[in-house]
Amino acid sequence: MLFIYVLSLILNNASLYDPYWSVIPPVFLTLAFISLNKGINLSYFLFLFSIYFWAVRLTINWIKNWHGFNEVDWRYIMIRDKAPKLYFLTNFSAIQLFPTLIVFAQLLVGLKIIELGASLNIVFILGFLMIIVASIIQYVSDEQMRAFRKENKGTKKCIDQGLWRISRHPNYFGEVTVWWGLYVMYLSIVQRLDFYILAPLSMTLLVVFISIPMMETKILNTRPEYKEYQEQVSMLIPFARKNDKKSIYQENN
Repeated sequence: MLFIYVLSLILNNASLYDPYWSVIPPVFLTLAFISLNKGINLSYFLFLFSIYFWAVRLTINWIKNWHGFNEVDWRYIMIRDKAPKLYFLTNFSAIQLFPTLIVFAQLLVGLKIIELGASLNIVFILGFLMIIVASIIQYVSDEQMRAFRKENKGTKKCIDQGLWRISRHPNYFGEVTVWWGLYVMYLSIVQRLDFYILAPLSMTLLVVFISIPMMETKILNTRPEYKEYQEQVSMLIPFARKNDKKSIYQENN
């Protein structure tokens, strides 16, 4: 992370950090698996496969959206513009260190799965399926957004179709669910709730109280009509729209 931070200062681009989010987890867990001399079995295979499945999908999505070293994430620009003279500190703390701590909190859960020994049972399989399905949800929602932007290039329309019709942020929902799936795998081994639940909880709080508010504030500044969409559609968990539920109620009565 320090290496990426220094490069981001040299190239004046904090977005160099972005691929770190998806590349480090599989590398870290694979090295941990090798260093602990764990023999591969079906449980470990499913565990590592699910992490790689998520990581490869997310990295490919980053590559599709990457347009060169001159492009900087709007969130980083906003942080920089709020306090230009302190950007070397906010870049380090808010953009790079804080997200890294959140990611490594998730990896501690993965590390415990490796250390304790993954065992194949219904709860473990449920965690595996949560990660796979969540990664697919991320893929579908990102592709739907990509297609929508291409079709409506030059306009300020708000997406209101596909998964985005039942969740304002289905991609974030997928990301959060991935890490809850990892915790479910861990839960299948220890069979009790413990402080490791703070890992997926921290990811959820990051998304709900930081990532989504920043995104929606930006959208509302350029698309006031987004307010109506907010009132009708669930913020994170896919759920029937309010107007859709009213229609169903009226039809049944």
